[in-house]
Amino acid sequence: MITMSEEEYRQDKKIRKIDEDSLKFTGRMKQIEAELSGIEQRLDAEVERQRAVAISKKESYEQFRRQAQAAEQDWKAADKLFQKAKKDKQQTIRNLEKEHKTLRKRIEDAKKARTKRISEIEKTKQKEIEKAKQAKAKEMEQLKQQEVQKTEEEKKRELGMS
Repeated sequence: MITMSEEEYRQDKKIRKIDEDSLKFTGRMKQIEAELSGIEQRLDAEVERQRAVAISKKESYEQFRRQAQAAEQDWKAADKLFQKAKKDKQQTIRNLEKEHKTLRKRIEDAKKARTKRISEIEKTKQKEIEKAKQAKAKEMEQLKQQEVQKTEEEKKRELGMS
């Protein structure tokens, strides 16, 4: 099997495109990994902040019964923000994990496509080599036939048969 150098593969447009896409996907995947590593702490802080606000509002409600209606509304609004922050955190993480999974799949597909393209190139080169070998073998056979014919004619002349 004939193997081309990495530089020769890089000259193929499809392989260059695959390599560019793989680099792009890898960069985005690393960016997402970095976001995922820090996002939970940041979102936990926001969730904790919203929870603390909700607790504070609830305590105000209980402490000031005369202002119960207004305090209750504040508490419910804060709790709504807390629940929204929790929901947003979960949704954000799900979205990033989904994109991360998609990018990983695309990178795997790109690697498979690259390997397939290399195989196609190798098969094409191998066919060209086989054709060249066959052509050379045919040429050598013709030369051999000419030499045999020439030798036979010389022998006939020597023996006086021609």
